[in-house]
Amino acid sequence: MELLTTVRRFREHRELVAARRAADRELLRTRLASPRLAWRTNELCSAEHRHELADSIVEIVRASWARQLPGASPLDRTAARGEAPLLLEIAALLSDYHRRVTPRGVLLVERVVGSDESPLFNHGAGNRLHLQLTEALQVLDPRT
Repeated sequence: MELLTTVRRFREHRELVAARRAADRELLRTRLASPRLAWRTNELCSAEHRHELADSIVEIVRASWARQLPGASPLDRTAARGEAPLLLEIAALLSDYHRRVTPRGVLLVERVVGSDESPLFNHGAGNRLHLQLTEALQVLDPRT
């Protein structure tokens, strides 16, 4: 019986991951979130998710400091240090739970800090990093 429960949970998890990916693709294509995607918008813009994402950004900045020994991470420390003010501005916005953020902006930030294809992890792509962070910040804050 436990095996059936495990298999069922695995399938449900796989279906949820697929649904999130589909919703994320749609949210990235449009400036206005569809009411049909309200569940994903709520996940992305929740205080818990924003806190986790902001913490990830702060950890990236901390790992980029020169006095830290390089770790196993493929982080482009030079690029991250150069963009530290912008990264910390994004982290501050995410941490300010009284300010609204857009789900599309959260997804753009996730792509920059969480994807191995991000300029943060591809050495020599510093200019692209600045452009992506600037776009993410502009999209993240609905007042701009």
